[in-house]
Amino acid sequence: MTDSESKLISPQKAKTGANSKPIIIWRVRLIQVSLLLFFCLILGKTLYLQIFQAKDLKKTALNQKRLSNLTTIFRGEITDCKGVALAIDTARFNVILRPSNYKASIGQTEQLSKILGITEERIDTLRNTKNKFVKLASFLSREKADEIAKLRIAGLQLDPVNSREYPHGKLAAHLLGFVSWDSSGQAGIEQVLNKELTNAKNESSKVFMRGDGQPLIKYASLKPIINSSFGQQVELTIDSKLQYKIEQILDSGIKEFKAQRGTAIVLNPKNGEIMAWANSPSYDPNFYGHYSPAQTVNWAISQIYEPGSTFKVLTVASALNLGIIKTDYKYIDEGKIKIGNKVIYNHDYKAGKVKEIDLAQLFRFSSNTGAADIGLKMKPEKFYEQLKKFGIGEKTGIEIPGESGGVLKDYKTWREIDIATTSFGQGSVAVTPLQLASSIGVIANHGEWVQPHIIKSIRSADGSKSIKQTKIIKRKVISSRVANNVSDLLAQSIKDNLEQDITYMAGEIPNYEVAGKTGTAQKYCPKIGHYCPGETIASFIGYFPAQKPEFLILVVIDTPKEAGGWGNTVAGPIFNRIGETLVNMYPDRLSKIH
Repeated sequence: MTDSESKLISPQKAKTGANSKPIIIWRVRLIQVSLLLFFCLILGKTLYLQIFQAKDLKKTALNQKRLSNLTTIFRGEITDCKGVALAIDTARFNVILRPSNYKASIGQTEQLSKILGITEERIDTLRNTKNKFVKLASFLSREKADEIAKLRIAGLQLDPVNSREYPHGKLAAHLLGFVSWDSSGQAGIEQVLNKELTNAKNESSKVFMRGDGQPLIKYASLKPIINSSFGQQVELTIDSKLQYKIEQILDSGIKEFKAQRGTAIVLNPKNGEIMAWANSPSYDPNFYGHYSPAQTVNWAISQIYEPGSTFKVLTVASALNLGIIKTDYKYIDEGKIKIGNKVIYNHDYKAGKVKEIDLAQLFRFSSNTGAADIGLKMKPEKFYEQLKKFGIGEKTGIEIPGESGGVLKDYKTWREIDIATTSFGQGSVAVTPLQLASSIGVIANHGEWVQPHIIKSIRSADGSKSIKQTKIIKRKVISSRVANNVSDLLAQSIKDNLEQDITYMAGEIPNYEVAGKTGTAQKYCPKIGHYCPGETIASFIGYFPAQKPEFLILVVIDTPKEAGGWGNTVAGPIFNRIGETLVNMYPDRLSKIH
């Protein structure tokens, strides 16, 4: 290369070399700053997430990893007053197979087949399905579930489920109610205390899940049941042994008198505790689906009837309390009484038969005309108000769903005939059996109405802690003097019948004086719009010992076909059998009276 060529090229080379170095440094610095800023952003974001959002992110992560549903909730026990279990939850297990995770040896599959009672071929078919999970078995016993857990088969899951069982079958079915397929109470105590019996407050252990929704467990285990939620225990006032005997007596009576149905209530008049309450026919809550709604409903609180002559007790007590009559009341009974264009007859009316009766005889002969005479002496408003105080036309507040308040038509609509018929329990009044029992309980309890109840207490799941005790609710209805006078009259009427009429059965309990009243009411038929020809509702209500009652018994028999359909010949014998049972079962309570 010549010198002239060298001079021409050199300046350009020199220029390029001088400028390249600043350009390279500038680019490097730009990249370094960008990386530093990016690093600072990552660091800042990390610090922000770990410090300021740690709590929320942790909660979100746990929610994503766990099942949202609680583990199995086992309903609390329902027991009688002595701790005998009437309703219990038994742990059962569903066996779930997850094909994508399932791994079992030939020996394990063989044992699994024997435990479940299905063929190995069937298991192989199910394990090769494309489903995420397959149910192999339902409601396995704890023993079989334990055997499966010991096999330690991967991809096999044991899910605990509750199975509600009633160990005594039909016993107290209408009081207990039943539980539907989704473990919710549908009737009786099961329904009204569903929240307490489930008590789903504590969130017990949840099962960890993978992103694909499959559990993060390798082998089937029984651990989930340990962390399950258990409901509170409910203690009832009934005595299961007495309940069993009363149900037997009632069932036998229904068959004997060929009746449509019946109910029997045993009540402690002093504190309102229901000791036994039987309905016949009944049902088995273990198999409630086999029965119609008409069979599972407790008609003794949901349906009403005209009480008939048992209501005369309240009419006489009302008139005495209002001062309209005195205990020396007398009435010339002609067997019939004309009111307007209507005529009221006694059940034993005979033309020309006239007699003077007192209050005890009014009860003994069950005089409709005598009761009507007393009713007509009271001002409608006062009579109505007094009946309301007895609880007529009002719900008792019993802890069983579906209670009817009965019927007591407004006194402003009453005609003279309505007052008269109401006085002996027909026409403008209708009650539930429980409502009548609690109102007559006023007489037995020396003038105080006590709210009937069937729940004694609610306790913690393990029974160690009392959560709630039922409070006894009372109110004064009539004076104790009037109540005691009516008790004396009722006891005298029973005594006179037992002594003078050998065909009379009601109220005969050896060694004890009974205060009570029969009832034989015409049965109203809505379909035909008037009383059913030849059909009655027979009843007897009484308590003993008459002066210091320990037990009040009501027996109501719907449409008996034998023994004339009368209260004394149908309900009376059943009452007597129940009374004798109480004497034999509770000698200590009665011995305190003597």
